[in-house]
Amino acid sequence: LATVSASNSTLEAQCHPECKWQCDDPSCPAVCHPVCERPKCEISCEETPCAKCTIHCERPICSVRCPKDMCEEEGCPKCETVCSPAKCHTKCVAPEPKCNPVCEETQCDWKCRKPTTCPKPKCELQCEKPECATTPKCCECSAAGNAAAAVVAAGTPSGDGSQMPLPSFLEVLNTIRHNKKNGDSMCCPCKE
Repeated sequence: LATVSASNSTLEAQCHPECKWQCDDPSCPAVCHPVCERPKCEISCEETPCAKCTIHCERPICSVRCPKDMCEEEGCPKCETVCSPAKCHTKCVAPEPKCNPVCEETQCDWKCRKPTTCPKPKCELQCEKPECATTPKCCECSAAGNAAAAVVAAGTPSGDGSQMPLPSFLEVLNTIRHNKKNGDSMCCPCKE
């Protein structure tokens, strides 16, 4: 029994898995909006043709004037038609201008901030599986090498710091022979 308990203490000392936090990695797009400079624009017009003009005049006012002394002979003054000065004005129609605004290329930058609806990461504490066996490997104690390994394992200090008297090699062999004679099997560490 001392050999088995000593082997268990050795395995427990070597068997110490670690635990670590495992978290997911949620990702969310940032909330961004463009910030642009003030546009720089000017008006560009096509070359315009000449204006179309028309002259409008009032109806003339005319009268016939005859001399006071009339005669029927040749060389006598004749009657003549006299009109008032012409009254006219010019009316012009300017062509429709063809103009369009022309702007420089828009200069914008993105301004972003952290989102408010991004889920927090979920974490879970996970532990490693022990790399050692939970039960010591048993071999036949009839072999001298395995019996010697049982004596060495019995002499290894336990984890609780208790001190037990060490059996001699002959005591171990006598115990093995006694148990084998009674049909009881014993478990000894395997010599590597």
